[in-house]
Amino acid sequence: MRAMRLTPRSLRGRMALAFLTPAAAFLAALIGLAFFAARATLEDEVGARLAGTAAASAALVPTGLVARFQPGQERTHANLVARLQKVVESTGVRRAFITTLDGRSLADTAADAPTPGEPDRDLAQDRYELTRVGLGETVSSVLYEGRDGVRYKRGFAPIHHEGALVGVLGVEGSAASYGGLDRLRTYMLGLGAVALAALAGMILAFSRALTAPIRSLAGAAQRIGAGALDEPVRVETSDAAGEEVAVLARTMEEMRDALLRRDRELQMMLGGIAHEVRNPLGGMELFAGLLREDLAEQPEQLALLARIEGELGNLKRVVEEFLAYARRAPVEKDAVSLAEILFEVAMLAGIDAACDPQDAVVAADRDQLRRLLLNLLRNARQAGATRVDVRVEGDAVVIRDDGPGIPAETADRIFDAFFTTREKGTGLGLALCRRIALAHGGALALENPGEAGARFRLVLPARPARQT
Repeated sequence: MRAMRLTPRSLRGRMALAFLTPAAAFLAALIGLAFFAARATLEDEVGARLAGTAAASAALVPTGLVARFQPGQERTHANLVARLQKVVESTGVRRAFITTLDGRSLADTAADAPTPGEPDRDLAQDRYELTRVGLGETVSSVLYEGRDGVRYKRGFAPIHHEGALVGVLGVEGSAASYGGLDRLRTYMLGLGAVALAALAGMILAFSRALTAPIRSLAGAAQRIGAGALDEPVRVETSDAAGEEVAVLARTMEEMRDALLRRDRELQMMLGGIAHEVRNPLGGMELFAGLLREDLAEQPEQLALLARIEGELGNLKRVVEEFLAYARRAPVEKDAVSLAEILFEVAMLAGIDAACDPQDAVVAADRDQLRRLLLNLLRNARQAGATRVDVRVEGDAVVIRDDGPGIPAETADRIFDAFFTTREKGTGLGLALCRRIALAHGGALALENPGEAGARFRLVLPARPARQT
């Protein structure tokens, strides 16, 4: 099972990821720090306000009543609750209460207040704060969320009577300002998302401007590798791409021009050699014909002459293949009946062939497609095949024979010029076939190396091909 790839394959995607990842992390950290800083500031402010309210209220409470109060003294309890209610009304806090250092309730304005003398369960989490109040400090609790989903905070102040701590006055208020803080967080997150989207757009535009010339150069390199040397390397470089890409484009153009000159020289040399060999061949065929007439009554000499004529035929075929490979005719596409051409070349190759569908039409140069199919069918027959089936699949033509197939160890080299496994082969047949396919803007490949019945896939796109 293949491992999942975590990074994009393209350079543009990797650049975008390399820029966006730290940018997103930085924005997230910035938003988080800003939010927590604002939250801490607001929490300190609310805590200080509640602690101050508790201290001011503790100064107004009759400390003697608190010092003398005992559970069961209803009148004193009612008096204390009434005074605490005035604190609630004047300060706007949610609740005011008096408790002991160990968290037992004395008086409370809450509707569900515990009975005087019983532990206040709500203060169980404020043990640390009550301890600090016992040391004479005015403190506030941590922020907590109530059952109603609202955030609350408490302030505590000591109540002293005649120098002794007789109780703790607490006030509880809602952190209403936190609603604004939540809206601020939403706003900051939205602003961060917009900033990240804008940055992503800028990075993608930059990476596209940088990689577009590289993709053009890659396409030019593919064309050069395929032998399409007539089209110059034209790459529009932007400021983002830099001078290095421009230098690479100029270097590739110089390489293409040098390869084109050398290729033309090679074509001229091959054509010249083939032409010079063809002329003597014609004379030799002529004299062999005259010699056959003179040896009409000498069977043994006629047998030797037949062997000479056979070798002349082989040499002529080699010259023709060299000429065909050296010559680069322009592609002139037209609607071509595949079944019609297949019938012609099957007759010449001496092999049975069938086309599916019978009315298949492809966009190709008729003469070049005819030569390609003829070479494939001849190779199939020479390999021992007796039948070839041709099927059209989209813009591809699949050619399959019933021969022994092509060994896997030689499959990678069958399209190389001059590579052959036959004693009298030139190694140009399949090389010419691939060149014809590339000239059509398509491709030719062996699909099943090492399997019986060689299967070739010829891609013939309908779009016009570049002239090579």
